Amino acid sequence: MLSRTSSRAASSLLRAALQPPTAPFISTAIPALTTTLRSQTPISLSQSQRARSYYRNLHTTPILRKGITPDSADPAPPKTEPAFVAGAAKHIVQPSPLTDEQYREYSEHYFNVLLSEVETAQEENGADLEAEYSAGVLNVTVPDKGVYVLNKQPPNKQIWLSSPISGPKRYDWVVQGDRMDEKEGTREFIHGQWIYLRDGSNLTDLLNKELGLEMGYDLYADVE
Repeated sequence: MLSRTSSRAASSLLRAALQPPTAPFISTAIPALTTTLRSQTPISLSQSQRARSYYRNLHTTPILRKGITPDSADPAPPKTEPAFVAGAAKHIVQPSPLTDEQYREYSEHYFNVLLSEVETAQEENGADLEAEYSAGVLNVTVPDKGVYVLNKQPPNKQIWLSSPISGPKRYDWVVQGDRMDEKEGTREFIHGQWIYLRDGSNLTDLLNKELGLEMGYDLYADVE
């Protein structure tokens, strides 16, 4: 049996074991625990920051496409300014009136002048051109280019041209002063010219350029 002294000592040890920690233990344990939490906090914050950055990268702004969805209206076409060539004047869009007799006279005169110019180019300049005129059709053959065909069109009062370079065109009779925005004597259509109304180009200009001729503009000074 334990002695009374030993029994008292055992009881003291048991009570000491069952009592809560003393103040020195708490003061030692809490700083240690705080230090541990602080050392782990940056890791937790770093992961949170990475997550926020990831979601920011995934965020996109929706694109509005006007006119694509069934409920939206069609987008308005862009406004463009008309293109004008510097120094260019508006060309005529209506021919000058001609009687049947005037048309026959003016068209025949033009064909005769053209034939004369081709002959002059052959004799004086050695141009390799051949012209043939029959039944209101004038053919001018140019080696390495092709055949230019000019023919009269009495029902329309026009001269039609088929060029191997510039293609087919229909020319109308236009007289000086027929355009309202020009004063008398300021335009090149002296006594009338054959003009392609779609672009205002001159038959004489085209033939001079493509055939190497030198026809003048005032072809009808002695006709009227």
